[in-house]
Amino acid sequence: MLRQLRSKTNAPNSAFTELGRVDKEDNLKWGTRAVAEMKTGGSDAWSYVALLGGSDTMSFRLRVAQSHLRRDMLPSFWSDTLCVKLAGPDVSKARAVHVPLLQPPGGTMATRTNGVVERPLKDFADPVKWPNIAIIALPLPQNVLFEKIQAFERSRGTLDALEHILKWLAFSWGVARTPNPLTDGIGLPSSCMLETACAAAGFDLTPGLESRASCPEAIWVAALHWYGYFEEFAGRRPAGRFTTPHRFPIEDEPHERKVRRR
Repeated sequence: MLRQLRSKTNAPNSAFTELGRVDKEDNLKWGTRAVAEMKTGGSDAWSYVALLGGSDTMSFRLRVAQSHLRRDMLPSFWSDTLCVKLAGPDVSKARAVHVPLLQPPGGTMATRTNGVVERPLKDFADPVKWPNIAIIALPLPQNVLFEKIQAFERSRGTLDALEHILKWLAFSWGVARTPNPLTDGIGLPSSCMLETACAAAGFDLTPGLESRASCPEAIWVAALHWYGYFEEFAGRRPAGRFTTPHRFPIEDEPHERKVRRR
């Protein structure tokens, strides 16, 4: 298990609730409906983050790796973190900023941007490839967050995202007996980018975990259970919606003790 502090709250964040899909909607349509239902307001006061849980083999490896952050040791729902750049209420026109493990071919050399890639959010619309999705509104103005992300792109000395990429690729591909990077305090690069940018803006994204070891599961836990901390130090709790239909069929508890896990 990784060392992390536990929240003192007993109930999950009431502003972060489940929202199922309707009419086989894709992730963009679901996201548009989720943001509208949250009623948090525009990007002048909030930043929006998406957590995705993929169904492919690499996503499976990443989700299992994060089980060390769970008391039940079950795989995480999540495999990637996206910073969503909104230009209005229409999510279909939004952009996604992240640090992908598989850098796009033919683009800017990764060393110039610390691995940060911007692409249309619609690239992640497929609900079969990314069946699990959460939208989290953080009480931090979007322009402040992306100003810090731009600084992150120029500051490999602060956190070298390329080192994280290589460690996670070696683990995901089973190269040279590479251990789970989280156990060495090396988080998933997109989450670490977001964590570093938030810290530079004076916002502690995952109070219970070191920023270099950040990952989607840590962000999920913080939004769901550390709302008291955010209310005290940021004045507002995060809000969000999620749907997690994709789970692995692991059954090892007596039937009467099973509860819906988060």
